[in-house]
Amino acid sequence: MKHTEKEIENLELINAIHSENRRRGWNLADLASHMGISHIYMASLSNGARPISALGLDKKRLLADYLGISLVELLLDCGVLMNEDFPRDLVITKLANRNPFSRVSA
Repeated sequence: MKHTEKEIENLELINAIHSENRRRGWNLADLASHMGISHIYMASLSNGARPISALGLDKKRLLADYLGISLVELLLDCGVLMNEDFPRDLVITKLANRNPFSRVSA
């Protein structure tokens, strides 16, 4: 089943996975092996057929490390956590910002 960009969940993360694979010279099979999942499962994550939120916490942690982001950023990006889950003065940014935590001055 083909998806449009609008229909694909976690598109920002999927694009980050493909970008990091290119940067490292890896393919999906390499990443799947690194994460301890099947190539077919990795392919279904990277084409949007399965949500990244379906990964177990240990696999999410491996993926966050691979992407160079915090686990919290990954959980926010895949919809497991929401900014509302944190104190109001703590603003957590998503994948685009490598410094994910900042305090809002009162």
